[in-house]
Amino acid sequence: MGLFKKKPKDFKATIANTGETFDVTGGINLLQAALNAGIKWPHDCRVGSCGTCRCLLKEGKVKPLNDFSYVLDKEMLDNGMILACQARLQSDITVEVDFEQGALR
Repeated sequence: MGLFKKKPKDFKATIANTGETFDVTGGINLLQAALNAGIKWPHDCRVGSCGTCRCLLKEGKVKPLNDFSYVLDKEMLDNGMILACQARLQSDITVEVDFEQGALR
């Protein structure tokens, strides 16, 4: 018992403002799945420090891999903003992405 890890579930992510849908497989983070699908998601550091990959979680659940509050302020967090590079899906999700955004710091 406990010797085998459960295989991560596969989910779907939808970008509400473009209608694009892509698979998030094998427990990878949202940003990597989007890049794997050929989506030109804004990003820079990939480690959760710049905020460039931020998006608004409209539906679904994610598990933060790091604390989003190191980069996103309280208002952003209260409004449902997440960092795609630090988000592992726990359900199918819908997000909104500003494809023109840059780093926060």
